[in-house]
Amino acid sequence: MCSPLSAQIALTMAALGAAGTTREQMEDVLGAGVEELAEAANALSAALAEVGEDQAAEDSGDDAEPDTASLADGVWVSERLTVREDYLESLARHLGAGAHAADFVDEMSREQARRNINAFVEKATDSLIEELIGEGVLAESTVIVLVNALHLAGSWGTPLLEPQGEDPFTRADGSTVPVGLLRGTTTSWYEDELCRATLLGARGGLGLALVQPVAEVGAVLDGWAQAAADPTTGLGALLTALAQGDGAEVQLALPAFSTRTSLELGAVLEQLGMTGAFAEGADFSGMADDGGMVLSEVLQQAVITVDEHGMEAAAATAVLGSAASGYAGEPHELVLDRPFLYVACHVESAAPLVIGWIGDPTAEDG
Repeated sequence: MCSPLSAQIALTMAALGAAGTTREQMEDVLGAGVEELAEAANALSAALAEVGEDQAAEDSGDDAEPDTASLADGVWVSERLTVREDYLESLARHLGAGAHAADFVDEMSREQARRNINAFVEKATDSLIEELIGEGVLAESTVIVLVNALHLAGSWGTPLLEPQGEDPFTRADGSTVPVGLLRGTTTSWYEDELCRATLLGARGGLGLALVQPVAEVGAVLDGWAQAAADPTTGLGALLTALAQGDGAEVQLALPAFSTRTSLELGAVLEQLGMTGAFAEGADFSGMADDGGMVLSEVLQQAVITVDEHGMEAAAATAVLGSAASGYAGEPHELVLDRPFLYVACHVESAAPLVIGWIGDPTAEDG
């Protein structure tokens, strides 16, 4: 499980201060020019802020809370780093990121900075993520920490029916585990050579795409990765088609699940080609006049809970910089009783917010 959006925004914050080959590599991996990515993040943040507004204005007569979705960004900077004012202005203008002074050299001050960063994330994620930065992660060499946090919560338009007994869920290795399946009806369907999917819509503009692979989860992820450059194919096509809806009736059954993941993304980013940002000679001259900085770690935590009432999810990413040394026909059925993928998304923009897969719904780590 991960949030590609949270990682992209946090890395965009760093890339706004990159130059030369370092910036080129970051743009290649992130998929667009830095200015374009920053403007897209700004637009999406505004769109997410409007989630649930119409719902909140209506008197539905029930106790369901309006859907909510938000992005929050912040930067903590050591006094040892001579940060360019135009860089901080760019972060504030594009991403609304506030800047905070931090002392990473003194041990007690470093611990206070860690607590401050974690408190920012905890507030932004409605307490779903309490410790993004663990003890010992920050070091004397740390000079900047760039943070993005994402939170969303939505209630289904019609609550799902609670399980009436248990059904076998088949894991990838062929073994089974008994689970109760929630049941309901949706009105969108997508199908291609890789998967079948439907969209469980929340009331205020969010949604949860539920994706059943034709073969294996890995085949779907590989296919999406190969199609990532073209939004009309792969995951982009799936989310767009489900958002439009085709009126197809889908009898849905899925297990409730709750999962949490902690990731270190640096090695993955280097494998994708973002090597210069992590190596001696990294060019972040657009961030600081004194230069001599490299990215040391990219940390992320993500969590999601799905039940009969709705979903709640959060993700946070910290980038640490250190001083160098469809078809409408017969009703469909989607019974998610074997490993499946899910994508929490903003429906109107087809933006994937949190993505993951469930191999065992009884295990908290998925």
